[in-house]
Amino acid sequence: MDNKTQNLQRLRKEAGLSQSQLAKLAGLNVQVLQQYERGARDLNGAKLPTLLKICNTLECRLGDILTDGETLKLLKEYDRQ
Repeated sequence: MDNKTQNLQRLRKEAGLSQSQLAKLAGLNVQVLQQYERGARDLNGAKLPTLLKICNTLECRLGDILTDGETLKLLKEYDRQ
């Protein structure tokens, strides 16, 4: 498990939410969230709006989950769209 998945799991637990609760509040499929937490699906491949939904629900910053470099890369990719 890498830092991103650990960060996501830690933030969810600190918020007192189950995976199902976070998924529902963020408008995500619970299986997708589970895959992110297990590392079966790479958070770097997630779309910015998806990550922002998670962050808004957890009341955290994108940088609390991703590294600064990963965040910058994601923002640059989103800007190109």
